[in-house]
Order: sequence, then structure tokens, then C-alpha cells
Amino acid sequence: MTEIPLLPDFQSTDALLTELLEDVKQNEGFFSGGEAIPLSKGATAVKNLLDSKVRFGNPNNELIQLTEEKLKLSGFELNAIDRQQIQDRYELYYMTLPVDIIPKPGAKFWQLNCELDFGPKGSAEPIVRTIFPSQKWREVLSFGVGMDLGLDGNLEWSAGVDASELDKIAPKLTPELKSKVTSKDNIKGFFALPTYSYTLGQAEIIAAGEGNSTCYWRIQDEELQKVSSVKFVIVFKVLKGSESITLRGTTWAEPSMNWLTEDLTVVRRALLDKFRNLLKSGDEGASQLARGFAEQWTLALPKSSPTN
Repeated sequence: MTEIPLLPDFQSTDALLTELLEDVKQNEGFFSGGEAIPLSKGATAVKNLLDSKVRFGNPNNELIQLTEEKLKLSGFELNAIDRQQIQDRYELYYMTLPVDIIPKPGAKFWQLNCELDFGPKGSAEPIVRTIFPSQKWREVLSFGVGMDLGLDGNLEWSAGVDASELDKIAPKLTPELKSKVTSKDNIKGFFALPTYSYTLGQAEIIAAGEGNSTCYWRIQDEELQKVSSVKFVIVFKVLKGSESITLRGTTWAEPSMNWLTEDLTVVRRALLDKFRNLLKSGDEGASQLARGFAEQWTLALPKSSPTN
């Protein structure tokens, strides 16, 4: 079972970073006679971490209804279970939600988390049908190639890459992924998301939530700050006739404690006990200094026009 961490309290993380910055300044002796002296390496690192941001894009940007007709136009029939549910009880939707990482110069992060909680709760609760990325796609994403995503009749993902890239990566894929990855010219499916790309290598991806109203991702990469944006993709179903849903998103990036500890080497021993202990805890304590954001939306559900 995937362990989902407690959501950070962003007011507390802001306050803790602000206090750390003041402690570092005091111990480095940056202020003398009331005249400010430019920040040194340690204080600059903390200030740049404090000023770094993580934010959501707009969930309405790629929110569409998926219908049997749309899949048929792409040459696919829904599997029996999903077809029956859509005919009798549910409507199916697809959305993407970008998370933008905006680091200040020098700030380094190692882990990105994103939790999406769909509402309303109770008998009309939305259900997450499938998500992307997930663990099994880590291999393909680690190559850092752009790819087109498609959905097949089982609402499973397939990917199309440039033919020149396919020759390089195909021998390294598992048998399961080899059947899911082809050239962009040959990919079949409902083309939901063109040119999905993740530019880092060897990222660890943990994802959970299919069959629930809450889904979660954790992406670990030592060079995470180099990613400008990560797109999370969700296919979900709602009761027929639903006009809107609520969505609460929480996302946060955790700093590299190795980087922070190294930049605070000069003053580390002089810091308050709680900060010295926090730095000693390594990445296990990084969530206490996370940069993040929470937002809630009420989303009107678009309705597809009947196919003539």
C-alpha cells in the first residue's frame, strides 16, 4: 500500500523558514550598526528557498468529456464494464493539471508531491478511473523524450515517440511497456495529450488513487528544480447529470537538505537546536521546509455535443 504523507501546513513552513533566515543572519553577523550588509552564501540559500514557489495551472484548460462516440472515432470500443457504466450510470471526463516549479537561483529540490481531492463526497462522489504518470511509466519518462499519450478501449495509456528515439529506448523497455510504446506515426487511441515530456532522468514515481475520489503523486529526483512544469493527467467518472464538481489540490516541493546543509556549513553549529536537529535529519525533515500551495476550484463539467 502506498503511504500518503500528511499535508504540510504552509503557514508553518513559511514561518519556520523565516525564523531560520533570521537565525542564519544573526549568526553570520550580516547586520552591523543598523546598516544592512549583503547576504552571504548561507542566508542567500535560505532566502532563495523561501522565495521559491510551487503553483497549479488551470484545471479547466484541458477538461473534456469522453464519450463512446469519441473513442469510436479513434477506432476503439470501450471495454464491457466501462461501456455499461457509461450507458447506465456515469459520465467520463479527462483533465490535466500542471504543477509549475519556480525556484529562485540556486535553490534545489528533490521531491514533488501532488494530492487532488475530488468532491462532492457521499453518493455523488467522483471516482478516479486512471491517472498518469504512474510507476510503470518511469522507464519511458527517464529517457527524457517527448511523447504523445493515447487512451485505448480499456482506458489504459499508450505512448508514441519519434521513430528515431524508439529505436534507442525499445531494447531497454519491459515486455509490458514494449506493447504500449510505438512511434508517433503508428500510435492508436484517443489522443488526449500530445508532446508530454519529462526532462529528467531516473526519477522515482509513486502514484495512487485509482478507484477513489483522491489521487496522489510523489516524484523524487535529485535535480527536480530543473523541471519547469509537470502535468498530471486524470480520467474520472461522475454520476450522470452532474453539472459540476469540486476539486482541492495541494502540491509541495521539498528542498534538498544536502544542498541546504552544505550552504549553511559556516553557521550550522551556531544555529538554534531545532534547526541543527532539522538539518541532521536529512531529507526526512525536508517537508518542514517545503514550498507549496493549496487551491480549491468548482469546475463546471463540459458536455459533449451529440455526434451526428
